[in-house]
Amino acid sequence: MPRFYFDIHDGATIRDEIGRVLTSREEVRREALKVALKLLAAEAEDARETALVLTVRDEAGGVSLRIRVVSQVEEH
Repeated sequence: MPRFYFDIHDGATIRDEIGRVLTSREEVRREALKVALKLLAAEAEDARETALVLTVRDEAGGVSLRIRVVSQVEEH
């Protein structure tokens, strides 16, 4: 079963050394979107502007998927 690694960059880079076993491209995409949304929610609690990149690598180190998320919170 293929293993995929979810690296996070939000000003600093956090490299995933454990990875996740996922069986299809659809599963990789779903999991990446879940992770990105959780990260965005956590970041948005503390900041008015958030930008992060989630990069999914395969076992060979190739990029399988990249998600860029930008959030701006305006309070009036």
